[in-house]
Amino acid sequence: MPSRSLVLACLAACSQALDTVQYGAFLPTATYSVANQLGFFTENGLDVVYNQVPNSTAAFASILNGQYDILTATVDNALNFRFNQNQNVTVLGQLDQGPDLVLASIPSITSIDQLKGKPIIVDSPLSGYAYLLQDVLASQGLTLANNDYYFMTVGGTPQRYSALLNEVLPNGTAVYATILTYPFTVEGEAKPSGQAPNILARISDVVAPVTSSAFTIRESSLGNKAETALLTRFIASMYAANKFLLNPKYKACSIQALAKQLDVSQDVATQEYASATNLLSGEVSPPLNDFTVSQTGILNDVEIRLKFGGFSVPPAFNFSAALIPGPGKLIDYSVKDAAVAQYNKHPLNGNCTIPCKRRA
Repeated sequence: MPSRSLVLACLAACSQALDTVQYGAFLPTATYSVANQLGFFTENGLDVVYNQVPNSTAAFASILNGQYDILTATVDNALNFRFNQNQNVTVLGQLDQGPDLVLASIPSITSIDQLKGKPIIVDSPLSGYAYLLQDVLASQGLTLANNDYYFMTVGGTPQRYSALLNEVLPNGTAVYATILTYPFTVEGEAKPSGQAPNILARISDVVAPVTSSAFTIRESSLGNKAETALLTRFIASMYAANKFLLNPKYKACSIQALAKQLDVSQDVATQEYASATNLLSGEVSPPLNDFTVSQTGILNDVEIRLKFGGFSVPPAFNFSAALIPGPGKLIDYSVKDAAVAQYNKHPLNGNCTIPCKRRA
C-alpha cells in the first residue's frame, strides 16, 4: 500500500492541471505500460497522450512537424533520416536491445527455405527491421539481391501481426512471414496450436546486441527551454518506470501493469515480463540501464545497413565519429542526464493507486 504522504501527493497531482506530452510509439512498451498504469507520469505532473503510429514514415513526419513531442522508434530509422535524408532528428537514449525480435511465419510455413519466392511483409523496405530480416535470411542462403523473396509494405507491427494471424491482407493478398516484436511475439506463442505463428528464427541468435527502440525528438526541441523541461520530466518518468520494471522486487506489480495495459491474462503477462526483462533483447541499456546507447549495438545496426546498401553517405563517412554523443550530434544525452539527475534528487515511487485520469 502507498504511504499516506504518497497518497496525498497523488491527490494533489489529480487536482492540478497536468502538462500534456504528445507521445508517438509503435506499441506500448513494458516501460511505458508500467509508467502509465502505476502513476509515474501523473506523479511527475504529466498527461502523456499515447499516439500509436501507423508506420515509420508517418512517425518521423509527425515528430519533425511538431505533432509529437517525443517518439519511440527504432534507432535505425533515426540513422536513416539523419544521415541519408539530412533530417535533424536527435536520439536522447536507448530503451531496448531488440524487443523479442523474431522472424515469424504462418503455421503452414515451418522452415526459412519455404519462404523462397514469397513476399515478406514489412513496415518499410528501408526500415531497420527490414535490414535485420535480410541479414537473418541471408544467413540461411536467401537473398533479396537474388530475388529469393521480396518485401511487401504493410505498416507497423500491429498491422503485420493481424495480417499474419489472418494469413491475408484486408485486400485478400496472401501473407507468409514478417518480423514480430514485444508484445506480439509472446501473444502469438500463446495462441492455440494450429493458430500460433511459427518462430523461424530469433534475431538475437544471428546478431546481438542491436540497439532498437530509442527516444527520438526533433533537434530544435533542445533549443526551447520549456520543451526541454517537459522532455526531461517525461524521460525521468520513463527512467523511474524502467528501474521499477527491472527490479525483481516489483515483479508481481509490473506483471499486473502489463496485464492491464495489454489486456492479456496473468500467464501471458508473466511471459511478457520475462521478454521485457531479458538481458540480451529486453528493455535494457547495459551496463547501467540508464538509457545510454550501446555503441556495439548501434554499430551493429550501421554494419547491417551498410552490408545491404542502406546508406547514401560517401564511402569514407566516419560513422564512429558521427555516433559520438554531443550537442548537434545524432545522440545527445543532455535531456537523459538531466532526467537521471532529477530522478536521483526526487525519486518517483510509482505506487499511486488514486484514480487520476490517464490516457492509454
